[in-house]
Amino acid sequence: MVNVLDIKVLRDLWSMRLQVLSIAMLVAAGVAVFVMSVSNYRALVGALESHYRNERFADLFAGTTRAPLVIADRLREIDGIGIVEPRVAKPVRIIREDTNLPISGRIISLPADGQPLLNRLHLVQGRWPDPLHPEEVIINAAYAEARAVRMGEPIEVVLNGRLQDFRVVGSALSPEFVFATRSAVPLPDDRNFVVLWAGEDAVASAFDMKGAFNDVAMTIAPGSSVRHVLDELDRLLAPYGGTGAYDRGDQPSHRFLEDELAEQETLSIFMPSVFFGIAAFLLNVVIGRMVEAQRGQIASLKALGFANGTIALHYFKLVTAIALLGSAVGLVLGCWFAVGVVGSYRAFFRFPSLDARFEPWLLVAATLVSVVAANLAAATSVYRIAVLPPAEAMRPATPPALQTFAWLQTIGSRVIPLQYIIAARTTLGRPIRTVLSTIGIALAIPLILFGLYWFDAIDYMIDVSFSRVERGDAFLTFTEPVSTDTLHELKALPGVLNAELQRVVPVRLRVGYRTYRTSAIGLDPGSELRVPRDKALQPISIPADGIMLSRQIASQLDLHVGDRVSIDVLEGARAVREVIVRRISDDILGSSVTMDRSALNHVMREGPVANVAALRIDPAQSELVWSRIKSMPRIEGSSVKALWLSLFNDTIGGMVLIGALILAGFGMLIAIGVVYNSARIALQERAWELAGLRIIGLTRREVSAVIVSELVAELVVAIPLGLLIGRYLIELIASARASQSFQIPAVIDPSSYVIASLLVIAAAFASFIMVRRRIDTLDLVAVLKTRD
Repeated sequence: MVNVLDIKVLRDLWSMRLQVLSIAMLVAAGVAVFVMSVSNYRALVGALESHYRNERFADLFAGTTRAPLVIADRLREIDGIGIVEPRVAKPVRIIREDTNLPISGRIISLPADGQPLLNRLHLVQGRWPDPLHPEEVIINAAYAEARAVRMGEPIEVVLNGRLQDFRVVGSALSPEFVFATRSAVPLPDDRNFVVLWAGEDAVASAFDMKGAFNDVAMTIAPGSSVRHVLDELDRLLAPYGGTGAYDRGDQPSHRFLEDELAEQETLSIFMPSVFFGIAAFLLNVVIGRMVEAQRGQIASLKALGFANGTIALHYFKLVTAIALLGSAVGLVLGCWFAVGVVGSYRAFFRFPSLDARFEPWLLVAATLVSVVAANLAAATSVYRIAVLPPAEAMRPATPPALQTFAWLQTIGSRVIPLQYIIAARTTLGRPIRTVLSTIGIALAIPLILFGLYWFDAIDYMIDVSFSRVERGDAFLTFTEPVSTDTLHELKALPGVLNAELQRVVPVRLRVGYRTYRTSAIGLDPGSELRVPRDKALQPISIPADGIMLSRQIASQLDLHVGDRVSIDVLEGARAVREVIVRRISDDILGSSVTMDRSALNHVMREGPVANVAALRIDPAQSELVWSRIKSMPRIEGSSVKALWLSLFNDTIGGMVLIGALILAGFGMLIAIGVVYNSARIALQERAWELAGLRIIGLTRREVSAVIVSELVAELVVAIPLGLLIGRYLIELIASARASQSFQIPAVIDPSSYVIASLLVIAAAFASFIMVRRRIDTLDLVAVLKTRD
């Protein structure tokens, strides 16, 4: 049977419907972010685990220059090694008539019987190559989709300097290339990078690798020492030009996935906590003032015999109803947002199946968290009013004594109009309420600032990475190191405005038990086409000796300027040197080691050679330049900065901006809700007093000024406070999102501060209009009777 208090809950919900809706939106924001972030994390983890398990993703990887197949048997004898699968894997170049850009690729041999034991292929379309037709290949599905490759279509591949025709018979996904990228390009370029799988006879013959291998994938037995196994692999493969064994943590695709998962895991805890924390605080303020405004009703209920516990339960039911309404909206929005974000992931991470996951426990947990947070937020206010004696509750809260502020009497009577003295008395006489209301309004600003921040950060990343650091327009990778004569050839090409050589080699840094696998980039002093920068964006000179580390690596290895680090070169003579950290650079995309090219050549025990060239190209002659470069046999691959920018916007930028729009939208809802509630409750609390002012002769405008001036005072303090809180929280979020693959800096443009402030002011202005309209329509007789 429905009792009278339950009916009162429904009546209160309806009479305060706009307030209820605004508070429910606070709860909905927290629930939606919680559901979205946890669902995204669970979707990625589920897709990764399923793909890795079904396709048997290897645990360990190693490369060599050329090792006989019998060495694979010796690898199997290492304690802790499970399956060992040797293969041939080489970089190649694709020739297409519809583009002058050299398309990079990697060809990997397939066993004669089809599927490999490890890193198996998930066939998307087509069929397996016929062993009797060595020209048949499978390509990665991302390239097939990007280039609209049809099954049976021919593909021209440059293998070991010779052009060879193949025929595409299938497209597939591989756990090795969930995030398919290539060296020197930190983002996946599906149109200009392709992975090919062909029969081992065809690949081995093309590269003179019959009876040999240059790449090996392995599994490790549970409980085995990874470090010991890697050391043994390096020892056995060193005589054959080993390029360093590594585990999944250093596998490019898996590393980026791990970074994304770590980021999502952090955000699934951090961001909802921020939203729920802000929502709980605001609910405490709003519910507290709402309960205070109903003192008379509570006193009447007590006088009629309702127990304190019954009255408290009534308000908890009211809060729970609001929380459940917000949860329902939040669950729908969270699921919708999660589906959209996971959809953007599909073009970024290539899994056989990637769908948003909404386990029942997640939906229940989100609802419970919102209900518990809302009730905890209201608990103190409900308790305070519930324990008031009926006689005291009948009386309105005692206003602050005017004599407490003697200066108001002295100065105010001569200078300050009456309405402003009344507003000042309320503001200063109830400091706790004023502070809480001010903080409540201030907390709306960070949520708006969150959304605006991502736009600023993306613009900053683009400017720094693509304009200030990488100043070249294009980058060429050579099949073998070239001499400085090549630099003169490139500069002589029509349309090439400038060219610089770079030496890029794989290295492993060692500091005690910590290691980090990356690339060392050798630059010439005064390099103009790649300019490392510090935090202030000032150019950093290349040290003549020692190395320059990106801040991500320095943080990973706990290194500082002046520290020593061992650098293992994983190419050529595999030199090992101990060097000094001379500089720290602030990279945003990727992480690297930078050295003077001559110093790196010396470490490599080679002459003044390079394997990468950076070019600045006249846009009007770019097609001519690429047509010339396309015919150069020594070019292994290329990358174009304009394509990097497009990739960045389509991948990282696209994903981040989706989240930015969501955050900005929630921020606006919360800002409107907070300011509206502050104004609405202030009006409800002061209705009797305002009516009295009207009776004694004050105009509607003067009466409105009492409430408006209180809100303006709170707003003046709340805006700078909110901006400071927003700045601090953004720094925390940027730190939480930092990864080895990229780092979104805590950069906020001054215009974002202005926009966030103006949006809150606009919400306040709308509230002021509402206050004025309510005051204009006050029924003076009815309002004054409520205090009799």
